[in-house]
Amino acid sequence: MNLQEKYNEYKQRQEAKKFFNQNNDYHLSISDYIKMFVVGTVIAIFSTIAFDFISLQIGWSFSYFDILTGYFTGFIVLKIARYGSEKVGIISVICYLLGTLFTPILTYYAFWGQSLTLMIAIQLAIGQFSNLFSLVFIAIGAMTAYITSKNGALNNRVL
Repeated sequence: MNLQEKYNEYKQRQEAKKFFNQNNDYHLSISDYIKMFVVGTVIAIFSTIAFDFISLQIGWSFSYFDILTGYFTGFIVLKIARYGSEKVGIISVICYLLGTLFTPILTYYAFWGQSLTLMIAIQLAIGQFSNLFSLVFIAIGAMTAYITSKNGALNNRVL
């Protein structure tokens, strides 16, 4: 076999492996799903807090940060799962939305040191979705997280 034939055979094996992994979710364990859920939510929370801090420092609020948060969340969840699938995409969307909802509650508690009642926590979480412009970018961020995790950007690399 020459070098070109070996390379073509290698590419076919990688494509077959990618196809198998995308269509067979059963080889992920429960601990992998828990790890994806916890780490993805923590990444979403920390990246949202970091982007909120940057927005406070520059005095402007960029809704594009929601899209970047979605990408970071999807990428980390995909890195833990090692391949993209629909279930991994759904987990990354849930992590992204939980991170987006919990961030106002955590920053309120951390920066102002006050405990929250349930009603105040709900009002803070709903305040994220108060205007249509923010809601559109949050939806785009969720779609970015889903697409990043489902399509599996890591599948093109040899791990």
